[in-house]
Amino acid sequence: MKKVRKYLVGLLVIVFALTLSLPMVSLAAEGEPQPVQKGMIYNKPGVVFISSYYTVDLVIQSAADYPELSGATYEVTTGGMGSGFVVNPNGYILTNGHVVKQTEDMLAYNSLAYAAELIVQDIVYVEYQNEFGYPPSQAEIDQMYPLVLQELGGIEAVAELFYQGWRAGEIKMTSTTQDIYVQQGIFVSGEKIAQEQGMKAELKDVDYEGFSDEGEALGKDIALIKVNQTNMPTVLLGDSEDVQIGDSVNVIGYPAVATFESFLDEESQLEPSMTSGIISAEKTMKDGTSVLQTDAAVTHGNSGGPAFIDSGEVIGIASLVAIDPTTGIQKEGFSYLRPINIAKEFLTENGVVNELGETDKHYREGLDDYWNRHYTSAIEEFETTLRLYPGLIDANDYIQKSQEGISKGEEVSETGSLLGWGIGIVLVLGLGFVFLVVIIIIIVVVRKKKKSPPTQTPPPAA
Repeated sequence: MKKVRKYLVGLLVIVFALTLSLPMVSLAAEGEPQPVQKGMIYNKPGVVFISSYYTVDLVIQSAADYPELSGATYEVTTGGMGSGFVVNPNGYILTNGHVVKQTEDMLAYNSLAYAAELIVQDIVYVEYQNEFGYPPSQAEIDQMYPLVLQELGGIEAVAELFYQGWRAGEIKMTSTTQDIYVQQGIFVSGEKIAQEQGMKAELKDVDYEGFSDEGEALGKDIALIKVNQTNMPTVLLGDSEDVQIGDSVNVIGYPAVATFESFLDEESQLEPSMTSGIISAEKTMKDGTSVLQTDAAVTHGNSGGPAFIDSGEVIGIASLVAIDPTTGIQKEGFSYLRPINIAKEFLTENGVVNELGETDKHYREGLDDYWNRHYTSAIEEFETTLRLYPGLIDANDYIQKSQEGISKGEEVSETGSLLGWGIGIVLVLGLGFVFLVVIIIIIVVVRKKKKSPPTQTPPPAA
């Protein structure tokens, strides 16, 4: 019986080991992303880089100490950058209000800060000519400029001085124009897109009136812009009311510290970054509106970017960071999201419907085919994606990867995985049948041995 038991245990081990190996026969794709990674890959094309530029003329109305400068005009361009996300395939994009709008006070200060160097150089020119009776050379201006700037307390003090002059009516801003650009991806036709060559955007609506002295945004701090495009890749908005403390959150955008590092090549500047964390708390602003606190890394440049939950839906907009009031340095780990339901109300007011489009459908089907190693089908879906929206350059990357998979013989036909499971099922049933037959045989043999009469030993001879 010990031999029979040993034999039986051996059969059980063999059948169990073969059964465990059967899922390998299915030829399922290796390295398929986790759900949170899929959400990032699905949504990345719908996240955009936004740059906003103001061009103004600063006209000196009066200068008591330097009448020679009265009427002098300085044209300056100031700007900023941030993130945004496409909410409708027809080119509608959400972002923060402060990404695309500067209040008059802020615009005046920023413009005068840019113009300060030029104005001080002209002051040096006037001073030199009055002192020596002839105009200075550029080399002489360059030599005296830092000394005069130091005497005035530095460039920030000069900017503040001119700003107070603007508030007093001594300087006026005229001919103000704004340009907003939207960019996606890394390059087009193998070449990097410079900022000024992005898609021109129109500011459709904005709810933002600047920041209070305490750093609180006045208004909803939200804006809707539009580019003249169709079939744009889009993201879906979730319900911020369903968000719970401790939920995972993933922020996608263009933080300046990771976008413009000197050691990165220029093409990398248009590759968005994702940071992850949790919803740490729900807080209330002084105006009564709520914000979601998160420890996900958010900094300047992330403003206006989407915050996703693991399902891939947007539940907030990266908007605010905590600043140390004494040092002006950002407090790491404490950032704030505008709940997406505020944005949904804003879209409804503007008659914009959040929905995915044909580009999303084919791109996502292509990704699913790629992850399942159905490379030929994936290529067809990605080519359709590019016909619908040539700017979705990630589709080009996946076409190349799919072609490499085919050349290496790694493609799985769309029926291959079903065939693999069919073979696996047949093998399981076959092995199970063999195992059952062997058990029956063993049982029959054992029973026969029990029923056989004992062998009689003949008596010894007399």
